[in-house]
Amino acid sequence: MFNLRKLKERMINLKIGARTFKTSLAILLAMIIPRYIGLEDGVGLAAAAVIFSMMPSVQETFDKIGSRMISNIIGGIIAFLISNYIGDSSLLIAVASAVLIAILNQLNLGNMIGLSTLTTINVMLYPGSNILLTAIQRVAATLVGVLIAFFVNTFVLPPKYDVKFYQLTVSLTDNSTKYVRSMLRKNAQFPIMSEDLKQLNKDLRTLNKYHKYMMDPVYKRFISSKYYSLLRFLVVCRQSIKVNQILYEVAFIMHESENTINHLPKELRTLIRERMETLMTAHEQILLKWNGRVLPENVNFMKYKNDLRKSFMEAFYLEASTEEAMEYDFSKGNDLLRIMTTIFEYDKELQHFNKLTNSFVKYKRDDQIKYKYD
Repeated sequence: MFNLRKLKERMINLKIGARTFKTSLAILLAMIIPRYIGLEDGVGLAAAAVIFSMMPSVQETFDKIGSRMISNIIGGIIAFLISNYIGDSSLLIAVASAVLIAILNQLNLGNMIGLSTLTTINVMLYPGSNILLTAIQRVAATLVGVLIAFFVNTFVLPPKYDVKFYQLTVSLTDNSTKYVRSMLRKNAQFPIMSEDLKQLNKDLRTLNKYHKYMMDPVYKRFISSKYYSLLRFLVVCRQSIKVNQILYEVAFIMHESENTINHLPKELRTLIRERMETLMTAHEQILLKWNGRVLPENVNFMKYKNDLRKSFMEAFYLEASTEEAMEYDFSKGNDLLRIMTTIFEYDKELQHFNKLTNSFVKYKRDDQIKYKYD
């Protein structure tokens, strides 16, 4: 029996993102606007153009406007020529599609094949009484759909990549530090950790994607109302990605060298754990500083003094030069040196991240972007 209450609950739980909403809105406009400009027969093509043209990046949508227009005009011309001078049978439609695909590939417009082929097929399937007029109308309707997609993607609920970037950075750092801590305390399960590290790598790629989207000229000029704040933010973002990449490398090397780490002398393992704990705590505090939850002057994580740094390096080298470490393929010694150099690299980049964040927060202005910390 139909249960309206359960259906309502499912609809509430159904998450509809901004991109889904914008695509739906663009389709609605593509169904309405062509009717008012004399392109009633091209409504379907306009809606299809919207679906093909909605991109996650505003810049991608903008860059592909010209390519989509050119490819659809070529498709319309091929459809007109073959239909008018040869015919419009099923075989000829297939031939026209093949010719179009070959031409677009030669012009490096392979990504535009889908929509332009659809235009060609539509024109040849329903030529009407005047094939030239039909071809012009269908191509025009497609171009209207492309333009609708651009304007909706640009000005309706513009994407907040800055907020997404910060939130993912916090989540990524939190997970990375948890995994490193569990490995340093011998609490990690190897197969499970392998899957967790794959997810971290995936999140890093997403982080780089958000950074790339924020670098889009169209996004910076037309989407973000805080242009100069965004530029300052991007500098910190770039260093944040670098720091998280190195932290991931620390986790990955420790995972690969699990056997080596678990059989280290207690003193050396304690040295590694204490230094990593200091650095990871500093990393977490810098993110709180970036968010404005902590004042810049309140975060001064320990820097190694010369004698401490020297003793840390000597402990690694001493262990790496033991007879056991020098046996066979030197794998243990190599693992230890990789761990040491990656920790030092993490230390160095974290200090630079701290300096950039201090500057970012210190010179914060009224036009500063507001970031949510969840």
